Amino acid sequence: MKTLTRSFLALAILAALALLAGCGGSNGQTPVGVPITISLSASSTSINQGSSTNITATVSNDSSNAGVTWSQSGPSGGSLTNVTTTSVTYNAPASVSGSSVASITATSKADTTVTNSVQITITGTGISVTASPTTIGPSQASNLTATVTGESSTNVTWSFTPSNFGSLGSETGTTAVYTAPSTVSSSTTVTVKATSTADTSLSQTATITVNTTAPSSNVADIIVDGGPVAGQIYANGSFVTVTICQPGSTTNCATVDHLLVDTGSFGLRVLQTELNGLTLTPITSSGLTLNDCAQFVDGSFLWGEVAPADVHIAGETASSIPIHVVADPSGGFSSIPTACSSGISSGDQDNQAALGANGILGVGPEPLDCELAGVNYCDGSSGSVSPVYYACPCTSTSTAVQTPDADQVTNPVVAFTTDNNGVVITFPSVGAAAATVSGTLTFGINTQSNNTVPPSGVTVYQLDSSDSFSTTYSGMSLPQSFLDSGSNGYFIPDPNNLIVICTDFTSFFCPASNLTGQTATTASNVTSASGIVSFEIDNTDNLFATYPSDAAFGTLGGPNGTTTCSGGGTGQSCSFDWGLPFFYGRTVFTAIDGATVSNQSTPTPWWAY
Repeated sequence: MKTLTRSFLALAILAALALLAGCGGSNGQTPVGVPITISLSASSTSINQGSSTNITATVSNDSSNAGVTWSQSGPSGGSLTNVTTTSVTYNAPASVSGSSVASITATSKADTTVTNSVQITITGTGISVTASPTTIGPSQASNLTATVTGESSTNVTWSFTPSNFGSLGSETGTTAVYTAPSTVSSSTTVTVKATSTADTSLSQTATITVNTTAPSSNVADIIVDGGPVAGQIYANGSFVTVTICQPGSTTNCATVDHLLVDTGSFGLRVLQTELNGLTLTPITSSGLTLNDCAQFVDGSFLWGEVAPADVHIAGETASSIPIHVVADPSGGFSSIPTACSSGISSGDQDNQAALGANGILGVGPEPLDCELAGVNYCDGSSGSVSPVYYACPCTSTSTAVQTPDADQVTNPVVAFTTDNNGVVITFPSVGAAAATVSGTLTFGINTQSNNTVPPSGVTVYQLDSSDSFSTTYSGMSLPQSFLDSGSNGYFIPDPNNLIVICTDFTSFFCPASNLTGQTATTASNVTSASGIVSFEIDNTDNLFATYPSDAAFGTLGGPNGTTTCSGGGTGQSCSFDWGLPFFYGRTVFTAIDGATVSNQSTPTPWWAY
């Protein structure tokens, strides 16, 4: 069964870039073949403006015990004090706008080619504002969210211009709702302003386009904006807003923004903490609460109850479908079965800071999270039960239970009344880096004039029984390749280490110079469809040097497996993961298994681009 175990290979949340960078060294005065190494530890890697943190260096294999020298880079105004050969105090500038990163470097005195660095994130005063959706029509609403950092209060006051065009309502210290007037004679740009209550000189704006007619009912806005966590950039995370309601209710609802749009998984997963008090009644199995485990390839996972909900997005509704409400049980980590957690407590991604999002909207090519090529791996029909669903309260030794299709987390698209056979994702082109980028998520394929597959210029790739196609790159045949908007880069097997991996961001590449003019051939494993894709891999350190200004990176890439593809073409090393950079500048279609797409002879599931 193909579940989330591969879809989030590159869910690399740049958590304030607080990472340690290790480098090799030469012999110095140590015995031949035993290099000097430096390890660093900081009392805190995330501090406020005007604060300090202590950093300690431990030097191994230095027979002279000479220790290190210290240096810094980052925002002006920072300083190093209490300097010794083994420790130092970093003092952040008194004032920082938004968030900045300082790099403190220790250099071996015995061998100056040996260094190591620690990154310190400095939170200063800042404010950000998001509007969702950003394009509306008469009488439609846009949800506003403000985030204030570095102030004694996180509250804001709201205003907008033109002040006589529409209204603000449901105002709180951090949220509001803008509603357009009932009659709009011409397209108008509305600027919404949030002003800090702690410092009225601190403000930020967001713009909303109000058109004369409502946007198409099957189109949702998606945005790459760094994610919902203050002081943290989610690189190449594309997000959408969804309204979740008690089944049958139009008032007992919660609107949740910053759900990761993912063509590599299936179903809606939302953090319980972001439901704003909405309580959904969980599904039961033999009188016990049904829980879901979504596992990632890196050992991390999401855990929580399964509950039916009405899901509203754009003008579409999926009525009473099972969704995954992500939250640890009250018993804590010990109550999560080891078959889910693999015994790794740090793998639990059940909170906003760890996940970097408020949830995941899986709109990939399967109708259910346990189904693949028409076979369901959780209802017992396949002869075994995958470790996905559990009847709880649970213990570490609990085993998975058979779960019927009707109770499994469901791709919301298949439950729409119409426009239910797939999705279309469209983004403009992005160069090396951009602050934000906006796109659209259109529901249905060949169901309306805005989701039609063009008669030429687009290749349809039928997927095989593992929802894969082939990629040929640098002489490698990679038959388990896939498109995944939930991955944040091009992730490529590199068994011969032809591309340098970053020492500080080991999930990404840092070539000495940009790898321009890269090409790969994509081909269906089922039909003769094929095409050539051009792309570029940049040095990640250079890309991230713009942190925290940029959230979109069109040339981000990293390694995907370290061994040569073998074993009949299976495994991570046989996959080219075409992540979100692939979607920039393209319109990409995803047709769901078992669905019918009019005027298309290729059987589903398929991707087209």
